[in-house]
Amino acid sequence: MVEKAVILAAGSASRMQRNLERYVRDREELDAIRTGEKMAARFGKIPFLDYQILNLIKAGLTKINIVLKPEDRFFKDHYTDRGGVLFPEASISFSFQEVPEGTAHAVLAARDFVADSRFIVLNGDNNYPVRAVRMLLNAPDEHVAMVAFDVDGFNEETRKRLKSFALIRTRHGKLVDIIEKPDDPYRYRTSDLLFSDDNKRVKVENRRLLSMNLWCFDHNIIEACREVRRHESRKAGKAGKAGEYELPDAVGLLIKRGRELLVYYTCSDVLDLTRAEDIDVVGKRIKEDLGDRMKELASRYSRV
Repeated sequence: MVEKAVILAAGSASRMQRNLERYVRDREELDAIRTGEKMAARFGKIPFLDYQILNLIKAGLTKINIVLKPEDRFFKDHYTDRGGVLFPEASISFSFQEVPEGTAHAVLAARDFVADSRFIVLNGDNNYPVRAVRMLLNAPDEHVAMVAFDVDGFNEETRKRLKSFALIRTRHGKLVDIIEKPDDPYRYRTSDLLFSDDNKRVKVENRRLLSMNLWCFDHNIIEACREVRRHESRKAGKAGKAGEYELPDAVGLLIKRGRELLVYYTCSDVLDLTRAEDIDVVGKRIKEDLGDRMKELASRYSRV
């Protein structure tokens, strides 16, 4: 049984800083985003990360660990002061990534929380459907797994930025390769039998599939994150700019060592909070599609 989730939230939010004041006026909110905690952006007066924590609880997860930088204060204070009242169904703890050197490095920072348990990993700046998380909770005990998101399920703004994401290739329902930030994302298409709800198989024909960093791992990923090599820098023309220790590379190590990684399929949207202009897009989608979540969170805040 999977009870634990690790939320990766220790980034610098560098891509969100441009034109931020155009979308955020509240000083506390602005200061938090400036230091890297972009999930402090509020929707219906509620921080973005609260929506995902509520989704994780509804999926059935009861132990949630948030990976932050040591200097991050907004969410540590927020959940220390209010977490027990807002989300009494779950325990919320923190791990700290001393230097933000990539997603594999962030998962490694949560090793004490993970211990020997199976656990979910997800991005803090994305909002995933409950159904997608539940798929992973049903993954067989002996397997690790991921969710592949069909591009056609995404909102229009996200579809415009395919080059910023990672496409995948599969074979017989298992992950074969992850292509990060492809120059031509339209060339990567999948036809396969993938997994769906209750581990049923679904036929996928000629679909573009994205990894949005939603995984189910066991303790073996910790060793892979420890051993993975630093990735080459993706920023052309910046001599001396080191790459990072990236989670897809650690997953690649697992596959090379013979570990099979199941791929679950969904055609549904993921809200992505990467740039300042995403605040308007995400706000609109929350009002249209997550109004019930907003109402429930507002009710929970009334108890604080």
